[in-house]
Amino acid sequence: MGQIANQMALELFIKIKDNLKKKQKKSNQIKTIIILAVGIIIALSATYFIGTGFQKASGEVLVDYTVSEDGKEMTFCVGSVESMGYIRGFKDKGGGVKPHYLTFYRTFGGINSSWGAKNTFTLKLAPEDTEIYFNRPGGGYELVLIKDEETGEWNRTEGEK
Repeated sequence: MGQIANQMALELFIKIKDNLKKKQKKSNQIKTIIILAVGIIIALSATYFIGTGFQKASGEVLVDYTVSEDGKEMTFCVGSVESMGYIRGFKDKGGGVKPHYLTFYRTFGGINSSWGAKNTFTLKLAPEDTEIYFNRPGGGYELVLIKDEETGEWNRTEGEK
């Protein structure tokens, strides 16, 4: 009778051990799924927050500008007519003997984030520069400033006054 009890106890112990292994496997699978889900959420969030900084902003208007005494730099202030979003910088696609085509970019950190937001920028000018354009929705550009050939002064176009 003692041997039967020992054998039954051993079988019970083996069953309990197998059940614990199965539960541990399930627990590990759940942990893996949770870790993967959290990792995917973090990756998507990071993509969103960083990705917004590469979006072009196209509703900017010239608020004010000044040209340095030597005429080599222009400092200008822009505002946005869009209800949300801030500007972090611009890229000049032109200049020199060509007009300046300015493309503005949104800030990093989401739709209405102000991380790195600026509204005053400096543009290098050459004596041959004649026009400054701002990017607009749909990929076009709009003339904002034009240089008077006789006086050498920069003036707003009719649409920007």
